Amino acid sequence: MDPLKRLTDIDALAKAWDAKNAKLTVIDAEALAATLKSKVIGQDDVIDHICRTLKRRIAARRPNKPLAVFCFAGSPGVGKTYLAKVMAEAIYKSKNHLHHIDMSTAAQGHAANSLFGSPKGYIGSNSYGSVTAALRDVPNSIMLLDEFEKANPDVHKRFLTAWNDGFVTEVSDGAKIATNEAIFILTTNAASRRIGEMARDHQGTQQELDKMIKSTLADAGFAPEVLSRIDNVFAFKEMKGLDIARIVALIIEDQAREYKLSIAEGGIDPEILLGAISKVMEEGQKGGVREIARDIEDQIADGLVDAKSEGAKKVRLVSTGDRVEVIPVHDDDDDGGDDAAAKPSDELDDNAAGPRASARSAGTAKQARTPD
Repeated sequence: MDPLKRLTDIDALAKAWDAKNAKLTVIDAEALAATLKSKVIGQDDVIDHICRTLKRRIAARRPNKPLAVFCFAGSPGVGKTYLAKVMAEAIYKSKNHLHHIDMSTAAQGHAANSLFGSPKGYIGSNSYGSVTAALRDVPNSIMLLDEFEKANPDVHKRFLTAWNDGFVTEVSDGAKIATNEAIFILTTNAASRRIGEMARDHQGTQQELDKMIKSTLADAGFAPEVLSRIDNVFAFKEMKGLDIARIVALIIEDQAREYKLSIAEGGIDPEILLGAISKVMEEGQKGGVREIARDIEDQIADGLVDAKSEGAKKVRLVSTGDRVEVIPVHDDDDDGGDDAAAKPSDELDDNAAGPRASARSAGTAKQARTPD
């Protein structure tokens, strides 16, 4: 008898092995785009173009080259990294097919050792580098090189064989690790203001925009030999208006879920979201929506903990001036208009960005300070 039949679930093992080593042969670009748009806010045009381009590159495989080498360019907090993560799960049906490398940790030339291994006799030479190990273990994957511009130029050039010849060399033992089943995605904030303007104002073809962005990245310090091996550069638009509110609301919802809580229907006070929009618009895209959302997350964390400890299943978030109240909603609470978070439309302040805070204080309310 096969020992695997006796000692494990051989069907599950075989299925997992096949999934790990399956080759992409075709994708449904429209279905993939719909999935990505449902999770990534405000980047519909770039998502459509990415999916169409990826479909073509997978269908017309190039011998001994990765499936694609893409660069996602734009301001911080516009969804570049998040889109790459969502793509991995949508394409491969598993988060295990995403290799996320923080390139800001490779600012020094010697950092290449941590990515591609160390020569024999050096510290760390008994283990593979993070890039080579990841591609060895899961070759059909998305290799996300996050904040690529922050890595040392010498580290940049170590990827040239991966993109040009279809393999990377593990330094510790000289093994050649194939890259022909991988999709490489670089993200960069370099020249983000100029690239954001291009994405907003360009009226020509995508090929023309691609050339313009590559020229801008060259001015920002990208080596010509690196840019020449990037198949496509995609410019992400800056977030504005209600798209900012949508992203912040989803981030708040995700945080509540971490505490096994859900947001009551209509449970986020519009004034909280209007404040987020105003802050992003006033401060520009320097920190992006992510920084604003992180401020709100810090403010409400204790309130969410307390709500969970009280046995609540849902919460409401209410702005009262310079404070936010996290209000537990219990099963026997009225989830309708009498709740503390409800505000009738006639309470709008003509001189403010949104409705005036008029929520009554509740004995179970947990308060936190809003962003300064």
